[in-house]
Amino acid sequence: MKKKSRQQIIRAIIEQNDIGTQFELMEALTKKGIPVNQPTLSRDLREMNVVKAPKGLGKFVYQIGPLANAVNVEMFKNKFVNFVVDVVYTGNLILVKTPIGEAQGVAKAIDSAMIEHVLGTIGGDDTILIIVDKAQSVRKVMQILEHARQGSIAKQ
Repeated sequence: MKKKSRQQIIRAIIEQNDIGTQFELMEALTKKGIPVNQPTLSRDLREMNVVKAPKGLGKFVYQIGPLANAVNVEMFKNKFVNFVVDVVYTGNLILVKTPIGEAQGVAKAIDSAMIEHVLGTIGGDDTILIIVDKAQSVRKVMQILEHARQGSIAKQ
């Protein structure tokens, strides 16, 4: 099944049911004959900007978040064009240099863009540390970052 079709079904399940965990969502998908593994489901939820929101007393359920991924990618691209001075890597770590005071904003843009293989960022004052899932994935992430510095976005 194609990702777009799967995500449409996920959206419908979330909008029609009180789903609070990935396990519950995986069960609902399985009942519809759509097998999915946890990493794929997790990526889908990130790409769809799914968030947990309170419903009732002590219960949290998935909801589609207010920001579309396209907005996040545009913010990411703009931040990279305007504020990134240098990007270097070693192993599974990427270091991004920015002007003083800009690192946290750029780190937030990186996180919001939900780049595949990026586990997270740590933003200081003028330096960002990007943690990539494995060293073999760094080149893919570096390619995306370099394209962003040039004002375009590579396909993930």
